[in-house]
Amino acid sequence: MSDTSFCTTHSRTPTSLKCNSCSTPICPQCMVQSPVGFRCQQCGRGPKLPTYSVPISLLIRASATALVVGLVGGLAVAFIARPLIGLPYIAAMGGLGYLMGEAVSAAANRKRGRQLQVVASAGILVCLIVLVFIAFLDLLDLVGIGLAIYIAYLRLR
Repeated sequence: MSDTSFCTTHSRTPTSLKCNSCSTPICPQCMVQSPVGFRCQQCGRGPKLPTYSVPISLLIRASATALVVGLVGGLAVAFIARPLIGLPYIAAMGGLGYLMGEAVSAAANRKRGRQLQVVASAGILVCLIVLVFIAFLDLLDLVGIGLAIYIAYLRLR
């Protein structure tokens, strides 16, 4: 007599495989291979890495840091970097993105992830708002802001 049961996800698929962690019947489409055998999709997922787990207290601290860096960076860009035309200005905006990514990461104890990428991008948009109030925007400013957001995004990936 065979020990055939049906997969819990695909109810019409007969299987004799079971998750070696929770003993749930799984079919070959659902199984996840792990170093200790086959597991169901829920048991096969590993725990979230601590680097990407950002508590709310660190998120608030990173947001405050992004706001300050955005305000100071906006003033610095408007009065120091904006008179530079062309490639030096774009390089300065890239430096602002790197600085924003580093500052947000340091404020969050070197954590990374989507939440911190959004915080850093919002800080760079604060810089853009400061630029709007001080001077007229042109295409070079928008390219520079886009580069800064991209570099901050990569820094926190």
